[in-house]
Amino acid sequence: MNFLISLIIIFYPLINQDSLEERVIQILKKSLPKNSDYSITCFSTKKNDYIVKINPNIPLIPASTNKLFTTGVALMSLGPDFTINTEIYCDDNDLSDGIINGNLYLKGHGDPTITTEDFKNLVLKLIRLNIKMITGNIIVDDTFFEETIYRNEWIEDENISVPLPPISAITINNNSIYLRVIGSNKTGKAGRIILDDELDYFQIINKTQTTNSRTKLSITSNFKDNKETIIVSGKIKRNSSATLKVHIKRPEYYAGNLLVKILRENGVSFWGEIKKGKVPKFSERISYISTPLFEFLKPINKNSNNFYSEHLFLIIGANYAGGNGSPFDASQAINTYLKSLNIYEPNFSMVDGSGISRQNRFSTETLVKFLNQIFLNPAIFNEFYNSLSIPQNDGTLHNRFSNLFPPERLRGKTGTLNGVTSLAGYVTASSGDLLIFAINFNYKKGNQYKMRELQDRIITLIADNL
Repeated sequence: MNFLISLIIIFYPLINQDSLEERVIQILKKSLPKNSDYSITCFSTKKNDYIVKINPNIPLIPASTNKLFTTGVALMSLGPDFTINTEIYCDDNDLSDGIINGNLYLKGHGDPTITTEDFKNLVLKLIRLNIKMITGNIIVDDTFFEETIYRNEWIEDENISVPLPPISAITINNNSIYLRVIGSNKTGKAGRIILDDELDYFQIINKTQTTNSRTKLSITSNFKDNKETIIVSGKIKRNSSATLKVHIKRPEYYAGNLLVKILRENGVSFWGEIKKGKVPKFSERISYISTPLFEFLKPINKNSNNFYSEHLFLIIGANYAGGNGSPFDASQAINTYLKSLNIYEPNFSMVDGSGISRQNRFSTETLVKFLNQIFLNPAIFNEFYNSLSIPQNDGTLHNRFSNLFPPERLRGKTGTLNGVTSLAGYVTASSGDLLIFAINFNYKKGNQYKMRELQDRIITLIADNL
């Protein structure tokens, strides 16, 4: 009898694990639409073994769980203390007279968080040097990235994409501006247009008309002779207003013009031109601002910020290539890093940093292996873990996992595209074991909200029964 009891105790965890996986399979069979592709991988950090593996090696479209590779590789390859700098240089080595006899150079390294206030801080450091005049030109150096990237030109045959402002080494105010259209109190008259950033760089052509019907406006823009023309057309309802977002065509010229405006507002004389170029060797850096890499994590992982993700993707590529980075360099950098961890697989494909592209492909097992590598790296794990969304609390999981108690024992990243619902992260099981999971559904029929509920149900089942 004692021998039999011992056998039951020894083999109970195996029986329990097998039955748990079978329960998950039965739920999938009952709840997933037919012809759906699905994959689930769950790993126990305590047992150092897999708890659930259902189609773990199928390469599926990941949607925004793709961002976990972007942020994770950035942290591990660039280091937790890495900063992204935006800098001002000059080619005058004697500033004691308060005059820059030569050019002023603005150089960016892909920081997407830079705002007008940051530019003011850059200029404030020049004011403290008693700079009163610049005799040369403003040279904008955006060569840290190979070129300014527009998604519709970047990814060939991309049928479904999310519009994004251009991705550039010099980025200011998310490479976007807002304008407000105000309807007249008389029909037939043009609406009034107010730009939130009054710069000589912009020329507004107003083709709007006030009407009693619905507001229906459109915007087009073009770049010519170092200026940007914005054409606003359509109808604006009488005595109403509408706010429109405009993506900047040429961020480097926008940044240069904004810098000139702030310089002049602070009493610095400048009458030169704004040009593109490169900072010469042996130039002196006279002002800079730095953004820690950690500040990128929460906007990307909690809130799924695509714009930040694509910049970080190219930052990875540019550091890998030694500057002049491209999307190809970024993909190669990530592939190379995964190979160094011995978790790269031939079916792995990552063409962007955000997961917007449907050309991204990888398996849930590869993602779980990668998340385990982050878990095993104490220098970055806490920051990475805390950058993930908390159910019922914040980010993209703020209204999910209503049956998981306490909800903060899970940290995750969601992914959603048409026909794609994915989720990955960490959850603490009832036993105290930290589990690493990834679950992905690719389907032709189905409702994304029901898919999310199904994923929540499965992960809760696993966490509550281990």
